[in-house]
Amino acid sequence: MEGAEGQGAYTADAPLGRAVTYREKLPTRWALVTSVVLAAWVVYQGSILLPEDSTVWLVLLGFSAFLALVFNAVPISKRIYQRIRIQDGLLTVGRETVAVEALTTESLREAREQPTDAEFAAILASRSRAELAEAQRKSRAIRPPRIMGGGWAVPMGMDQIVVETDQGESLLIATHDREALLDALTRARRDSQGPRG
Repeated sequence: MEGAEGQGAYTADAPLGRAVTYREKLPTRWALVTSVVLAAWVVYQGSILLPEDSTVWLVLLGFSAFLALVFNAVPISKRIYQRIRIQDGLLTVGRETVAVEALTTESLREAREQPTDAEFAAILASRSRAELAEAQRKSRAIRPPRIMGGGWAVPMGMDQIVVETDQGESLLIATHDREALLDALTRARRDSQGPRG
């Protein structure tokens, strides 16, 4: 079920631990705007160049397709590697899947307290050079979390959360709506534990 942008939907008629369904809708505004602008430019050039200079127009068409790919490389990457879905008790990020019950409840609780990227940047800006050097030294000793779904870093325009599996692996999840994702993960994790008696 698709909700509003960044929102998920919950269903209550599924078996225990599988009742939560969430899909994070990726923003499409940038891809739509660049595609419309490039298409309008190609049509305008076609009205000037066709039919006499069809070879030039075909070159412009190929160049426009290349520009569309370059301008939309980040949205395409997000669609392949950072698409988030929770369904049937499984968390899928891009092409990688992990059982929601494998995520620790403590790490989900801690993820709510993690600063957003903007808050983290403000914290770094308020530190002195010596404090930054010490923090950098300490961070080298800690193994960074693995980005779930793949990729080198969190894409532009996305926030991040870090959760941990019950086997101790730290996973970084890039998201557009961290609160909705954390709500869905917490609810799915709680549902997977079953009723307490």
